[in-house]
Amino acid sequence: MSAARSFGRLLGDRRLTLVLRLAAGAVLVYASLDTLLDPQPFADAIDDYRILPLGLVNATAVVLPWVELVTGVCLIAGLWTPGAGLATAALAAVYTGALTSALLRGLEIGCGCFGDGGETLSWTDLWLRLALLAAGVQILATARFFDWPLAAVSSRASRGRRATRPTPDA
Repeated sequence: MSAARSFGRLLGDRRLTLVLRLAAGAVLVYASLDTLLDPQPFADAIDDYRILPLGLVNATAVVLPWVELVTGVCLIAGLWTPGAGLATAALAAVYTGALTSALLRGLEIGCGCFGDGGETLSWTDLWLRLALLAAGVQILATARFFDWPLAAVSSRASRGRRATRPTPDA
């Protein structure tokens, strides 16, 4: 079997997608909790990036944690996984872009992630964002609308039974 085919099978593996869904969901839920409870430090961290106009900083600090929370819960619960995968990839792309922009401009700021504003950003901080982006793309590529872990088990069990179609009455 070729390496490309093996890699393709790995990417299509539902168990890998489940692990990525649960991990990305946990990261997003965890990241949203501190910022939901105290949005002001998060607003300050967003402002430190000097990307958004001041009028959008507070709105972003209030809305973004709710988007993270809902997306994370959907990933963990297996609900609306295509949309949750897309939202995960989009959030991670925005985070990656903002972090890269700050690093390229030489800003010595904290990330603002996970309620943490203390440590200065570094290029190694990109790995988590890129991993989250890859997870979002994988989830989006393999997701179904409802993707509960038990749904896969029940669908496998029902495939074993022979489905009969009613014949139309003539």
